[in-house]
Amino acid sequence: MQKDCHHKTDKAKPQNTQREVLNTNLSIRAAAKQFGIAKSALARHIKNFKSSGQNQFVYNHNYQVKKVFNETEESELVNYIKMAVKMHYSLNLANVKKLAYECAITNKNKYPSQWDEKKEAGDNWLRCFRNRHTASLSLRKPEGTSLARSASSNKETVAAFFKAYKSALAKGKFEPSRIYNVDETGITTVQQPPKILAPKGVKQIGGMTSAERGVLVTVICCINAAGNTVPPLFVFPRANFKNHMLKGAPVGAIGAANKKDKVILLLDNHESHVSIPTIDLAKRSGVILVTFHPHTSHRMQPLDVCVYGPFKTYYSSAVSNWMNTPGNAGKPITIYDVAELANTAYLKAFTPSNITKGFQVSGLYPLNSDIFGEQVFLPSNVTDRTDPSLSKASSQIKPLSSNETSVITAAVSPQTMSPSLNVSLSELENQPSSSDIRVPPRSSDNSMTKAENTPSTNRQILIRPIPKAPPRKGTASRGRKKRLLTDTPEINEIQKDKEKAMQRKRKLELKKTK
Repeated sequence: MQKDCHHKTDKAKPQNTQREVLNTNLSIRAAAKQFGIAKSALARHIKNFKSSGQNQFVYNHNYQVKKVFNETEESELVNYIKMAVKMHYSLNLANVKKLAYECAITNKNKYPSQWDEKKEAGDNWLRCFRNRHTASLSLRKPEGTSLARSASSNKETVAAFFKAYKSALAKGKFEPSRIYNVDETGITTVQQPPKILAPKGVKQIGGMTSAERGVLVTVICCINAAGNTVPPLFVFPRANFKNHMLKGAPVGAIGAANKKDKVILLLDNHESHVSIPTIDLAKRSGVILVTFHPHTSHRMQPLDVCVYGPFKTYYSSAVSNWMNTPGNAGKPITIYDVAELANTAYLKAFTPSNITKGFQVSGLYPLNSDIFGEQVFLPSNVTDRTDPSLSKASSQIKPLSSNETSVITAAVSPQTMSPSLNVSLSELENQPSSSDIRVPPRSSDNSMTKAENTPSTNRQILIRPIPKAPPRKGTASRGRKKRLLTDTPEINEIQKDKEKAMQRKRKLELKKTK
């Protein structure tokens, strides 16, 4: 069974082996050895063929041996794994084995006794499970996502930003050429080598880079919703700027006098952007500053969404090409080469199509405050909790205990044999991203006993609880607020915040001197 599940055997091989056994005097053992097939597997296939009464042998991969879960239960297991990925709490192979063991125990499925030794499903079951679901599951390496980023990308913060953005749009008639986004990114003198063709069987492949560690150069870019770009600003890690640092840089724009119109400038919520002098200068210049909520720029900032990704890919490619140029062999890249290399990537990445697409998919132009579907906010559901200062009832909420049963329960209908949740995982999987999806509510403590007493024709499938953070202790953290910075009330609030921060700083300094 192990070899059947682990290897995707060519169908021609067992069919030829079967013909040799049935049409000649070759024994099963000799045929298995000659054709490289497990003897037990070959014997089982021949036995099944003889008992079937068929005229022609057809080999099918045997992934159904000793299945612990039926098709409906496995479907719910697959959907749970997919849900966990969308919530950024994905399961590795060891977690899947433990999950399968817990599900078998909870739902009283018959399973191999060896599972009880390590309290997890066996490697053989996992191989068969993966082979049965190769069309929907694969082993992937996830991209690291911070807790702050997952928690901040929720409905409330997105709605608060669009409220401020709409308020800014109401201050005038803004053409797309007057809606700007500015942000910085870092590029280094050491590139990430691209994928290459290499000989098989070699475990380690080297790719030439300029140095062990690169020198970081900051690039500040600005784009508008019409698809245009302002030439970038390079910030070099040197005390004094020299003109030759911009060798080969993108050509700068030519200035001209013109009547000053109001523009909207969208930028991230870094503290340097909320200084009073900066805000005053923007207000005098007719620039309306709108900041993104912290940790949401990866979805809402056009530069991050559709421009910087291609820019860094093209930049790494340009560095690799520079390193592979015969005249540069053995030369390290310095900061004096960065601007020229960035120019190559800049011209390819900062295209009107990329820029306008960034404004479109973030819902900024054309304006679409409902651009993000419910699936986008699934990771934030883990940390969405009631503020204790706003609700006394929140103090009565108990954190999820380890013995609580899953909120993901499915009633199996004997007519349709398909899972049906309050909003089922499979239903959620098939929903379009813009649909209105609700996360299933937490089940009650007696859901286990309900499942045990439910008739088998309408049995609930119980799976592990989805992750949920316990209630907050005390008041919510202050954090940086999302602001329409150039509004007078906002300026006054920022000034008060600065004064409070200075007072706290003075108190700390006084304590140190005592």
